[in-house]
Amino acid sequence: MASLTARVSVYLVSITVIGFGVAAMVAADLGVAPNDVLNTGIGETFGIGVGTAAWITGVIAMALAWALGRRPRIATVLGSVIVGFSINGGLALLPDPTALAPRIALLAIGLGVIWAGITGVVATDVGAGPLELVMLSFMDRGLGIRWVRWGIELTLLLLGLALGGAAGVGTVLFAFGTGPVLALT
Repeated sequence: MASLTARVSVYLVSITVIGFGVAAMVAADLGVAPNDVLNTGIGETFGIGVGTAAWITGVIAMALAWALGRRPRIATVLGSVIVGFSINGGLALLPDPTALAPRIALLAIGLGVIWAGITGVVATDVGAGPLELVMLSFMDRGLGIRWVRWGIELTLLLLGLALGGAAGVGTVLFAFGTGPVLALT
């Protein structure tokens, strides 16, 4: 088993990588993960950065999880802060292409980077993200993981769509590709 220092280091790099992957998907403008459909909708509606919106949804998810009996750990809070910063920072650095080929490339890079980052976070076993805490809270009440996760993702997607969030082919690829990719890694 790796030392706690090594695990935390991998966790912090992985969380940062996830934020940059989200930024790449946002910049591609071909659809983002269901959670980020909500974040892009909040960002658009309130004129704030997508990473800033991610902080807001993270705080709301952590508060809900806490109310349901799952208290956030420091890794959950720190991870939310870092993801928000890396999304906003990534968007400031990435190009804003209009041609389809570079947008497809950004989408592919974003998906790959996010999946690599999620794999790193899971491998470290340092802490759950805000949505995972909500999921675990409902599982504590006897609900199955599949139904809980689908319910969370669908709720976030619908709220995001209502706010004009960035849904598209990337949303579909993320939704149907994440499970199989993570099962392999």
